[in-house]
Amino acid sequence: MSVKKVSKELIFVQVASYRDPELLSTIKDCLANAKYPENLRICIAWQHAEEDEWDNLDEYKNDPRFRIMDIHYKDAKGVCWARNRLQRYYNGEKYTLHLDSHHRFSKNWDETLINMLKNLQKKGHKKPLLTAYLPGYFPNNDPEGRNDEVWFTNCDRYMPEGPIFIAPGHVENWETIKEPIPARFYSGHFGFTLGEFTHDVPHDPDLYFHGEETSISARAFTHGYDLFHPHIPVIWHEYTRDGKKRHWDDHEFSPLDKASFKKYRALFGIDNESREGMDFIGFDLGKERTLEEFERYIGVDFKNKRIQKHTSDQKMLPMPKMTEEEWESNFVRRFKYCIDLYKPSVPDEDYDCWVIAFKDKDGVEIIRMDADVKEIAQIKQSNPGGHFYNIWREFDCLEYPKSWLLWPHSLSKEWDHEIIQNEIPY
Repeated sequence: MSVKKVSKELIFVQVASYRDPELLSTIKDCLANAKYPENLRICIAWQHAEEDEWDNLDEYKNDPRFRIMDIHYKDAKGVCWARNRLQRYYNGEKYTLHLDSHHRFSKNWDETLINMLKNLQKKGHKKPLLTAYLPGYFPNNDPEGRNDEVWFTNCDRYMPEGPIFIAPGHVENWETIKEPIPARFYSGHFGFTLGEFTHDVPHDPDLYFHGEETSISARAFTHGYDLFHPHIPVIWHEYTRDGKKRHWDDHEFSPLDKASFKKYRALFGIDNESREGMDFIGFDLGKERTLEEFERYIGVDFKNKRIQKHTSDQKMLPMPKMTEEEWESNFVRRFKYCIDLYKPSVPDEDYDCWVIAFKDKDGVEIIRMDADVKEIAQIKQSNPGGHFYNIWREFDCLEYPKSWLLWPHSLSKEWDHEIIQNEIPY
């Protein structure tokens, strides 16, 4: 009779769940596809409501592998707050896996991730961190609908409030790649690394949503962690979450968001934001590497909201080697903005042009990017249930615009329309 070899490499699995119908399916799939399910220590921030009939964890409450934090959804304060509370339950496990509550897993996913980490350590990376925007799955069409691709994270643009907006990019010919891929940014829904990461780089409960990933990325790097993307699909993530409650659907998030942006700017020194009155103990940058080294590694300038052309062009790491002069001359400012246009302000049906211009602080036009008949029709068909049309514009510039202007022209009224202007909060 053969005896199953039992690994002693425990994994602290962190799952933040907010009223999620996928939570139970995620737990079951995680256990079913682990090679060593007995070595999982699953801690769940279970934020739930009485009316959510699907949200029941009774079958796991007496399972010694589980630690369940029973949180009424009205007491929840955001995803980073929940993740910070999870991390207090870390008990020295060798590894940690950070997840959302809507995932699917490949066979022997635990062994696969551990082997990736060990191989990176053999190559000289003392503290490797595997993270990624994972390929997607669809609960109503699984496993057939899974996306078997490998993505990398990149800087898409700076938000007006300070944080970098991170976007995924497709890794070309990923099937031919034999080892994990160097990464710029940490993903909020997947991170696998050494267990002590939970103490080294805990989630800051003062951050609400935006800025979480960039903050963790910089703090991890400066604490000596090397970021990588898995080179093969290991876990899948649900992105759509159609019709499912999020924290901001139940709570007034504006004050939380405002305070969160303020602390993010203070961390990176953006807009001379003061640290006064803020708690950075345990949530600050590390001492093993500098923030400037991280900026050079990924190709950005946080304080001045600049992006290197290599990064702006959505190119993967590594960054090209540059002199100081070349570094300064290769910055661009990627501006991407959504104009929210109040629908009643453009009521006519025969528009043939909307002049759309962006201006600098002195009111001088920087660029004009008009909408023609075809785009106007597409815009008017979008967002049918909302009060605003969403008009996206993107361009590179030396200085961020301070305002936008929209001036509609129609066949019947020509230019006899209101000129709509708004300030941009950069």
